[in-house]
Amino acid sequence: MKRTTLYCLITLLGWALPGPVNAAAAEQAKPNIILCLTDDQGFGDTGYNGHPELNTPELDQMAAAGIRFDRFYSAHPMCSPTRASCLTGRSPTRYVCMTWGHDLPLREVTIAEAVRLAGYTTGHFGKWHLGGIEHAAGGTGRGLPESFDPKPRHPGNQGFDEWFSAGNNYAIGYESLYHNGEQVPPRPGDTSDVLMAVALEWIGKQAAAKKPFLAVIWFPSPHAPHVATPEDAAPYAKFGKAKANYYGVLTGVDRAMGRLRMELRSMKIADNTMLWFCSDNGAASPGSTGGLPGGKKFLTEGGTRVPGILEWPARIPKPFVTAVPACTMDFYPTTLELLGVKAPDQIEPLDGLNLLPLIDGKMAKRPQPIPLVDGGKTRIIDNEFTLQNGRLFRFTDGGRKDVDVTDQEPEALKRLTEWEKEFRASVKKNQAAYNFKAAKKPAVKK
Repeated sequence: MKRTTLYCLITLLGWALPGPVNAAAAEQAKPNIILCLTDDQGFGDTGYNGHPELNTPELDQMAAAGIRFDRFYSAHPMCSPTRASCLTGRSPTRYVCMTWGHDLPLREVTIAEAVRLAGYTTGHFGKWHLGGIEHAAGGTGRGLPESFDPKPRHPGNQGFDEWFSAGNNYAIGYESLYHNGEQVPPRPGDTSDVLMAVALEWIGKQAAAKKPFLAVIWFPSPHAPHVATPEDAAPYAKFGKAKANYYGVLTGVDRAMGRLRMELRSMKIADNTMLWFCSDNGAASPGSTGGLPGGKKFLTEGGTRVPGILEWPARIPKPFVTAVPACTMDFYPTTLELLGVKAPDQIEPLDGLNLLPLIDGKMAKRPQPIPLVDGGKTRIIDNEFTLQNGRLFRFTDGGRKDVDVTDQEPEALKRLTEWEKEFRASVKKNQAAYNFKAAKKPAVKK
């Protein structure tokens, strides 16, 4: 990465540290950050969201201990674009990451690169699906050819010091896992258990060294082929084989999240750790959207509204539930504000926003809309209203459907229509840098 200038105000959970501090104290003041993401877990695929058959006691406890987001959105109804949005804070359409298997270009600044400026160590664990790793179903270099970037787009070239990752989703016994670029043999056991064991080994080392860290833990479950261990599937056998395996792999995810929370407490770093949990898109069969319309692949509530939880005991001492819309693009700007970091190579604009005011109970409404884009389709989420295909809707949770209010709300229609027009013009400017047919390639940040 090009030589950068660090603008970092050392903060302790949002309040300035009193008096002079030494370097070690400053490092301890920085919250650890963990971003956990599941693959194809629907909004209804948790006990706390009312699933009638699936038990998720650990996620239920986590939701009861922190902030439960009842309107948390993935940036796209499919996996790769959403994953890119988690890392960049920008709509994936800006850098032509348009569908599954599309890569994240090296030119974009990632959250891993940003936190390094503040002295963090970084690790990625699990499914990647953003290019640069061999044996990824659907290949690598989709969206933009590999020749567009001088180096592979794997986690090691996107700001991660440590990575134990796969190119795409995987099940028990999968053989194409890579540790810092070297292929490693499969490990026995449920994929979520294996993944969490690797991540916790690394987290433990950072905690022992008192180094602030960013850990990105991306589960391959519950994406198909839904291969649960016999022990995890057995309690659900009465629901049939398909559901038993689906519920079984989610049981593995739930158990892994419970182990993570327990180990963070054991390491005495839980209080000062910002722990996120969400999914990359809505449910695929036999998953549950919780009655929301649509599902994976569809730009609807069911395709983009997903479970969302934030646990951070030191900053969120009193748990609460919020209906303020939030999304995967918010991770990055929230982290920038938290650490006081400005990346000099940052490509503007960011589409997410800083959620610290919401976390502190000072945000009653989202101050800017959420743009969800799938190809030529756009869905604009703005608190009470949603704009899609030129029509204005008010989503009713009770009826679980969009109610057309285009003719009843002319001012809101005009405001969001103008906002979408400006957004599309901005996207067009960003996409111009990714015209890989042009004679001169854009500068790469590394």
